[in-house]
Amino acid sequence: MIKYSTIFLTLLFLIVSFSPRPVAAASEKETGSISIQADSLTYEKSSDSYKAIGSVKLEWDDATLFADSALLNQGQNTAEAKGKVFLKRYNDTLRTEQLTLDIKSGKGVAKDGYLFMKQANVHLRGEKMEKEGDEDYHIDKGSFTFCDGEVPSWKFSASTLDVTLGEYASGKNVLFYIKDVPVLYLPYMLFPLRRERQSGFLIPVIGTSTITGTNVSVPFYWAISPSQDVTFNLKYMSKRGVGAGADYQYIRKTGSEGSFKGFLIYDTKQERFRGEFSERHQEAFSPSITFKSDFSYVSDRNYYRDFTETFGDYNRKSVDSNIFMTKRWQRFSLTPELRLSQNLEATSNADTLQKLPLITFTAVKQRFGAIPFYFSLDSNFTNFYRERGVSGQRVDLHPRATFYYTPVEEVETAAWVGFRSRLYNTGEGGNIAVFRESGLMDGGFTVSSTLARVYEIGWKDLRKVQHVIMPEVGYSYLAKGDQSSLPFFDYNDRVVAQNMATYSITNYLTGKFVSGDETSDYRTLAYLKLSQGYDFSGSRRDLLTAYQDLDPFSDIRIEAQIKPLKHLSFMTDSRYNPNRTNFSSTEVAVNVADDKGNLVSAGYHFTRTQFEYLEGKVSVALLKPFLLNFNGRYSVDSGSMLESYYSIEYKQQCWGIIFSYGERRGNRNFFVNFTMAGLGPLAKIKAF
Repeated sequence: MIKYSTIFLTLLFLIVSFSPRPVAAASEKETGSISIQADSLTYEKSSDSYKAIGSVKLEWDDATLFADSALLNQGQNTAEAKGKVFLKRYNDTLRTEQLTLDIKSGKGVAKDGYLFMKQANVHLRGEKMEKEGDEDYHIDKGSFTFCDGEVPSWKFSASTLDVTLGEYASGKNVLFYIKDVPVLYLPYMLFPLRRERQSGFLIPVIGTSTITGTNVSVPFYWAISPSQDVTFNLKYMSKRGVGAGADYQYIRKTGSEGSFKGFLIYDTKQERFRGEFSERHQEAFSPSITFKSDFSYVSDRNYYRDFTETFGDYNRKSVDSNIFMTKRWQRFSLTPELRLSQNLEATSNADTLQKLPLITFTAVKQRFGAIPFYFSLDSNFTNFYRERGVSGQRVDLHPRATFYYTPVEEVETAAWVGFRSRLYNTGEGGNIAVFRESGLMDGGFTVSSTLARVYEIGWKDLRKVQHVIMPEVGYSYLAKGDQSSLPFFDYNDRVVAQNMATYSITNYLTGKFVSGDETSDYRTLAYLKLSQGYDFSGSRRDLLTAYQDLDPFSDIRIEAQIKPLKHLSFMTDSRYNPNRTNFSSTEVAVNVADDKGNLVSAGYHFTRTQFEYLEGKVSVALLKPFLLNFNGRYSVDSGSMLESYYSIEYKQQCWGIIFSYGERRGNRNFFVNFTMAGLGPLAKIKAF
């Protein structure tokens, strides 16, 4: 047996592989070297060709070809391989019985070929596969799938397939198979061929609802550019009619971004158009000028109850919008803003007060010469507007002078004095009334300190713990004035007088963790803050408490976050009434999660005389290939569920099916959603 190794041939060899060429490959030379190994190798001078027979191995660039025999014709710039041909390049592989390549153009033909592209996990098969360009193929009697295995979970077959790798595939006389069973025929189909963002129809969603009836959603995704996309959705509801929606999002080079969402339906039950629209945008015109808008509109007060599929939205009480621009200077800022609100609890929005506009001017603390006195100003102008009722304008001015002093290194003190003045102009029915108050004095002081200590631990990865304690005492005073003659637009028109001393103690525990490679990681293990006030007037008005007491002591506020383990955390924000020895309000939550998709979270929310409910969320990924989810809220007051959502997802390597069931007051819904790898999944858009 004669074996030749490392015989180098200089060939013009653009593309020999049937796999797509990476971007970097565009810089390769058109001439290259090829190494041939074979049991027998001969050269025919008349045709300027090499013939290799037996255990043939050809290597060039990043490609390797195995075959029973191969013929390289330098004169015609062609190559032909036969018998158990196996070609590998850039982690992609081609198996065929016969492969013919035009070396100069890169075009070629494979018979009974099977092409696998690892990055996109695409499997292509065909009786005849013709490569018509760098990434363009024509396949006769072919099939494709994103599923592994000799008998894939699903595949599409077609009499002819035209494929552009990384973009689209189109087929005629298409059959959709589940395993080996054909279940759907289409005369023509166009579909994306990779997992990145590609335009095309997404998998339909089918379901049923007590309110809307049978639901069928047919979405179409359009990848407009690398920085913008839109999803159109046509939705049929047997009890309500046919609706159409769009969800557009974009990112710009400067970091600006935004989205537009909308849905419109002619409700056949109510015989009118209904829908919603939302817009969000943020723009940085310069480092000192920013613009933000967050606008929402809904056609009627019961829209969310009838049509929403978002957990927690069905009982929304209002839809709020704001549009504002901020100009910042070194010591000042100016923010004009529009604030609009739709009251979904009222039969009409004519009585709802709007702020059109609200203009805020702020002067940050500025020092007077060398002395530690600082001046600041909070001011705003508000134009209150509504279709029915009293409208008007208000100017609110609040200048303040602050004095800072540090008697010793560990102690910081601050004292301030201010003056608050409000000026009104109101009118109804053409009458003008001007109100002005003499103003309200306010002032106060704080004394605080920061103490820290580091403890050596040495328990597993936890090496050190730092404890920081920040005690603070303070006093605040706000004069009591007669405000009964002033108009009432919001709570800023009824300022609560204060003559109160306060204290607070804040604690932080921070851990230093060192892994095996000596990489350090710092994590907050615990946070605890206790605070309380004492009103010297003998009674208090605490706007954060559900009811008022004559006792001068305010509720004790307890704020805490505890994270003893990386995947375990606790949180509470509660107010305890020492006079009644009970809690005025409580929020408690616990969260357990890992990196595999398992999650358990629970929360308890209570405000005396107002509400009391539990909420929870569970995600279980332990029972593979099943993924279980639950979201729910339970009213302790009524002893019934407010809202619940259940879903079971069955996931395979290349497909999945999601069964979801939701229930809330007055509505039950059930949906089935299929997912197929490579068909329909969306990725986050990127800026150009």
